[in-house]
Amino acid sequence: MKKFGNTANKINAVLRAINKGEKLTGRQIAERVKKMGYRVNEGNLKMFIYYNMLHKYMEKESIKGVNYYYLA
Repeated sequence: MKKFGNTANKINAVLRAINKGEKLTGRQIAERVKKMGYRVNEGNLKMFIYYNMLHKYMEKESIKGVNYYYLA
């Protein structure tokens, strides 16, 4: 399993994991990125999405207390 080289690589991997029109939880995104061959900690990835990707690349919707992310 490989690590992310930098922030841009991590952003591109997350964006490749989500298809247009899908709403996924942070756990589902982490599982897809793991299947792509990256070493990922679910909590770290959720925090990365929240602080670095929200409102620029992705939007968030809370359904029954669970955050669902989708492409902006």
